[in-house]
Amino acid sequence: MSFDVTLVTYERLPDGGDDDQLLARALAATGARARFAVWSDPSVDWSASPVTILRSTWDYFHRVAEFAAWLGLAASQTRLVNPHRVLRWNMDKRYLADLEVRGVPVVPTLFVRKGETVDLAALCADRGWSEVVVKPTISGGAFGTKRFATGQIANEAAAHLAGLTETREAMIQPYLAAVETERERSLVFLGGGFSHAFLKSPFGIDYSASVPHPPSDQELAFGHQVLEAVGEPVAYARVDIVPSAPGPLLMELEVIEPNLLMGLAPGSAERLANLLLGYSGRAEAVS
Repeated sequence: MSFDVTLVTYERLPDGGDDDQLLARALAATGARARFAVWSDPSVDWSASPVTILRSTWDYFHRVAEFAAWLGLAASQTRLVNPHRVLRWNMDKRYLADLEVRGVPVVPTLFVRKGETVDLAALCADRGWSEVVVKPTISGGAFGTKRFATGQIANEAAAHLAGLTETREAMIQPYLAAVETERERSLVFLGGGFSHAFLKSPFGIDYSASVPHPPSDQELAFGHQVLEAVGEPVAYARVDIVPSAPGPLLMELEVIEPNLLMGLAPGSAERLANLLLGYSGRAEAVS
């Protein structure tokens, strides 16, 4: 059986999340055939649809090698959205260093290699960081992410970092109070154009607490700057920024499986559906 679009999810959410259901309904409204498929299901024929969009693959950071291998397999059989190269690049938050080199202001970040030993207290003292966040470079849903106050850096934070780097690479960032006082802002782009924005809860776990946010001109310009720095067009992206005195700082760029909260923006699911149908060769407009 053939399909126009495949929406990729994971084992615990075989029918996708709220965003995915909105997108599936928007596709169905055009008469397009869409299906959900679990990325790790070996029985799936990925060539059964010309376009495959990653949506709720929310366990990939626990199965990195397996997921990377699947990306290569799927890319050989269908058009991945977003592009394979960009997905692989975005898996590891070392992409922040790439974007910084390309001129994007990012939250200050130190990366620690697997097996590397560092004096975390000395590093933080040198940089004037009184509170820090320590997490894996490949993560999601706050996996392995912990915040530490001044008195915890030398012991608790150092132990957490050492535990992470036994098996993976890690990163250290100063804790920015703005994520609580002013809140992190998520700017959603579809087809390169701005769609909508919302405020996240601290650490971005509880999306039910998110509310629409009218971005400033400066924030919009920053979001476009980030996308331009990627160097390749993407069909969807969420640019997570945090306010600072000099201007917005990039917290994360999400182009793999971000919550887009399309329910906050009527018409956004239809716009994404139209984009996917264009990729698949269908010209129907979504009403």
